[in-house]
Amino acid sequence: MKIEILGDGCRRCAQMKERVCQALDELEMEAEVVSVVDPEVLASYHAISLPGLVVNGRPSAGPGHLSVEAIKQILQQGDTG
Repeated sequence: MKIEILGDGCRRCAQMKERVCQALDELEMEAEVVSVVDPEVLASYHAISLPGLVVNGRPSAGPGHLSVEAIKQILQQGDTG
């Protein structure tokens, strides 16, 4: 599984990455987690507001605050989809 955090390096984006990592730990799942800050890549996802969450190439959530529980649900869906 590949998880991309769409952002610009802001505090909220870093917090999203921390919550994603926590969710992965709690689910005992492994994934490649990367922060995406390249404007061209962000534009390709039509990321206007940040942070955004992309799981396996599919925009899954964003923008805004997601709880660890909400992220876990997204990851479980991404693992089966």
